[in-house]
Amino acid sequence: MAKQMQTIKTNFHTHCQRCKHALGCEEDYIKSALSSGLTKLGFSDHAPYPNPDADFGNRMDFHELNDYLETVEELSEKYKEKIVIRKGLEIEYLPKYRNYYEELLAKWNVEYLLLGEHFYINARGEYANTYEMTSTEEYVFYARTVVEGMKTGLFKALAHPDLYLLNPYAWDDNCKRAADLIIDTAVSTGTILEYNANGFRRGLRPYPDGTRYPYPDERFWYLAAKAPIKVIVSSDCHEPKYVWDDAMELAYEKLQASGIRPVMDLEMQ
Repeated sequence: MAKQMQTIKTNFHTHCQRCKHALGCEEDYIKSALSSGLTKLGFSDHAPYPNPDADFGNRMDFHELNDYLETVEELSEKYKEKIVIRKGLEIEYLPKYRNYYEELLAKWNVEYLLLGEHFYINARGEYANTYEMTSTEEYVFYARTVVEGMKTGLFKALAHPDLYLLNPYAWDDNCKRAADLIIDTAVSTGTILEYNANGFRRGLRPYPDGTRYPYPDERFWYLAAKAPIKVIVSSDCHEPKYVWDDAMELAYEKLQASGIRPVMDLEMQ
C-alpha cells in the first residue's frame, strides 16, 4: 500500500543558524517551506537568557534577540501572500526566569513560547542536563519541572515531552510516572504536546530493553493516546531541508497509527 502523504502541512518548531547548532538563515527555511507546500511556518529558535551568567549554550546570544524578532517580522510581511509566518521561541522553564518569559510575550511581542526542557531542577535543587541523567529517578524531577512550567500558562506547547527517554535506561516505573505527570498536566492545563520528528532523524539506537528511536517513544504515546490531549507534529528542523522530509511523514504515520489525530495549529489569537 502506498504511503499516504500529509495534505495540510504546517510546522511551528524551526531553528536557524543563530542557535549555533543549526544551518541556514530564516529566509532559507521559508523558501524550503514554500517548496514543500507548507501553509504556516513558525520560527522557534532557542531563546537566550538575559543573565550573562546563565550560559546554557546552543542558543543565540541575548544581543541577537531583537534582530531575530525583527527579521521574522520583516519576512512575515515579505511573504504574507504565500505563507503565514509566526514568531516564537523555544526555551526551558526555570522558575527564577518566570518574569522574563512574561516579558518575552508582553514586551518583546513574541507570539508563542515552546517549552523545551533541556535543563531541569534535580533532587538537589540544581540545574541538570536532560541529556545526561544519571538514573531513571531523575526522570521524575524532569517531569516536575515541566509540570511547573505548563502550569504557568505561558507556553503554547511542550516540545518533545518524551525527550528524557533518550537516556540509556530501560523502561521502568519511573518512566511511566514521569509520563503520567506530564500527560495529566497537559490535559488539565490545555497544553499541546509535541510529537517531534527530529527523534526519527537521530536513528534507531540500542537500549537495555531493545532497539528504538530515542524519541518519540511509543510507550509514552500509548499512554498519551488514552488521554484527551492535543498533539501537534513538529519538525524541530535545524537545516532548511528538514522543514518537511521523510521524518515528518513518518511522524504523522506513526502518530495516527497510535490513534491520535493531530492538530495543525497552535491556535494563536
